[in-house]
Amino acid sequence: MNTLNLKRLTAVAAGLSVSLMLMSPATAQIKERNLKFGHFSTGESTYGQGAYKFADLIKERSGGKIKVTIYNSAQLGNEVQEVGATQGGLQDFFLISSSPLTSIVPHLQVLDFPGLLTTKKVAYQLLDGPIGRGMLKEFEKKNLVGLEYWENGFRQFTNNERPINDVGDFEGLKVRVIQNPIYLDMFEALGTHAVAMPFAELYTALETKIVDGQDNTIATDHMSKFYEVQKYLTLTNHVFNPMMLVASKKLWTGMSEEERKIIQDAATEAGKFQRALADSLEKEQIADMENQGMKVNYFTDEQTEKMKSKMKPVIKKYAKQVGEDFVAEVYKEVDRLSEGS
Repeated sequence: MNTLNLKRLTAVAAGLSVSLMLMSPATAQIKERNLKFGHFSTGESTYGQGAYKFADLIKERSGGKIKVTIYNSAQLGNEVQEVGATQGGLQDFFLISSSPLTSIVPHLQVLDFPGLLTTKKVAYQLLDGPIGRGMLKEFEKKNLVGLEYWENGFRQFTNNERPINDVGDFEGLKVRVIQNPIYLDMFEALGTHAVAMPFAELYTALETKIVDGQDNTIATDHMSKFYEVQKYLTLTNHVFNPMMLVASKKLWTGMSEEERKIIQDAATEAGKFQRALADSLEKEQIADMENQGMKVNYFTDEQTEKMKSKMKPVIKKYAKQVGEDFVAEVYKEVDRLSEGS
């Protein structure tokens, strides 16, 4: 082999070496993917903004190879349809409140226990700790992968009849509740006439006085313009519901470790962004609803304790369904976290 050919081969080898260095093992393990993310709020909501942040982080960290398209406002169907599509691998991600997912992960029902969580700090310490991570792992039994808890917030109470200054003020009100049995029992224990009803029917039911009141998070109350059909808002903080970002197990098992890390890290980082955004907007949303004519009042610690007392039979009933040992573990952890907060 002459000197010229040797030099050419050396140059080619050097070029290949540089190319291989530039193409790290991580980059080589990332495939071109177009993924679907569905949720039920608007693109302008904190949920929508969190979803776009999630998509942007994934696109950036995958070198543009993994693209996530966001489908806002239930474009991919209702909750049942989106969950089923994600289980079947036809959809890749959904973002839904924890309450409708208790049929998939029964342990999530503990988050609906009234009075369990009373501050966001303790709520997120619980969800970001071993108990919360454990509940996310339970999704895998149902062809799903629990990625992260995002902000939904505390459920508060609105009504059109009177300010709720005492637990006794609930007596006799007609209240719409979500289609989850614990909410029926919760509001019946407060002396109301509880009516399970889909969210899509709620605004009209309030407007036509089929029901007097309802409970929801501040973000939902504000987004839905319930201030147009409700006079009173009471900050009761009776239940803390997170939003849950869940992926298709079919997608997950077909990904490399590097791809899964990109997705998981983006879910956590976008979740922190969305949580902070939702928290910062909440006071503004309350003030805006007040400016729109709603009368706002806050439950005192004394009233919160009275409500908890009325909820004891409800909690006892559902603790048996969820698992008494698990519920006891959760309450013990909440007590520990509360002491340190």
